[in-house]
Amino acid sequence: MRIAIVCNDTRGGVQPYVALGQGLARAGHDVRAVAPAEFAPMFAGVGITMVPLSRGERAAELRSTGIAEQGVIAAMRFMRRELPAQINQWTRETLAACDGVDVMTGGIGGMVTGRSVAEKLRVPFIETHLQPVGAPTDAYPGVMTPWWPRWLGSVGTQFSHYLSDRAAWMAFKKPMTAARETVLGLTGPPNMVGDHPVLYGFSRHVVPMPLNEKRHVCGYWSLPASATWAPPPALEDFLAREGPVVSIGFGSMASTQPQEVTDLVLNAVRQAGVRAVLLSGWGGLASLPEADDVICADALPHDWLFPRVAAVVHHGGAGTTGAALSAGVPALIVPFAADQPFWGARVAALGVGVKPIPRKKLTSELLADALRALVDDQEMRARAGKLGALIRAEDGVGAAVAQFGHLKLRE
Repeated sequence: MRIAIVCNDTRGGVQPYVALGQGLARAGHDVRAVAPAEFAPMFAGVGITMVPLSRGERAAELRSTGIAEQGVIAAMRFMRRELPAQINQWTRETLAACDGVDVMTGGIGGMVTGRSVAEKLRVPFIETHLQPVGAPTDAYPGVMTPWWPRWLGSVGTQFSHYLSDRAAWMAFKKPMTAARETVLGLTGPPNMVGDHPVLYGFSRHVVPMPLNEKRHVCGYWSLPASATWAPPPALEDFLAREGPVVSIGFGSMASTQPQEVTDLVLNAVRQAGVRAVLLSGWGGLASLPEADDVICADALPHDWLFPRVAAVVHHGGAGTTGAALSAGVPALIVPFAADQPFWGARVAALGVGVKPIPRKKLTSELLADALRALVDDQEMRARAGKLGALIRAEDGVGAAVAQFGHLKLRE
């Protein structure tokens, strides 16, 4: 089949689809990706054709100037203001990129344009999610409502999933509707009728979704480090020294005060008596001269780094959460917005990490206390190790590719 993967997201929301695309290509499918232009090297590295989506300067501000750090409301206001023109452009680009495909796929970021384009092209759209959306359960609250009070009972918890799904689309609904009309000549909501499978790229051991013959929890779609990648010798030497090392970084979550956050982190590291690998990412932390107890990098392959540290502190993106859990090490999640509080709550509920600390409430003292617990709590560390082994035993990409194979047999 000719398959188009639409993945318009941050790096952590794109990388799992690189792994999925690689698996589909190895199975003999003709795969192309539609993704932000800055991620072209990720797809080139695995031999997948990539069609770039434009990034407007104002839209890029959402990820580069710390707006997410200001909270959900600020981020949604910004998106409502800036998204309409951008979604029109992305819809045009996606329509051109997907001409001639047999099937389209993607998660929430891809569905913003992809499911309407699929309707226009009259091809199936297979939902491939990184979060447990569209599956109400009383086992946990909705992705966007992790704060939901459990005293509201089973019915209340299931209702939180309905509210969560509506909240996830709130900022996109109007610009999506406008793009359907002005770019695609379609009216009404997107047509999602069909018996196509819905695939989820996380582990059933992490999120126990309700059983359903249509929904398939595949396991994580993990992209291993390139075979040609080698760690800097200084990093290997740093990790080889005696004493616990933690990894701290906030991925694509930029900060308005990166130096202030970095000072906070350094104070906590030294209060806790650990050493740290600091990952500056897209500006969440400032780069620093190396010291005996700290080494800095923009980014490092998670599948290489995380198994080599005692604990991981991160922002709670779906991909980073999966990488830390797969490594079998305990974690602290410092959520900024979107689905990050949900993943923080899941890690704590599973007993493989400490209670999340929202970015706005993070202090050196709280972070130091969390680091001590992550390093010293042997029961927590044992639980994390056992969960990691279960996750690593799953073949998430293989399970997803098999479902695409079944789709082909039905055509």
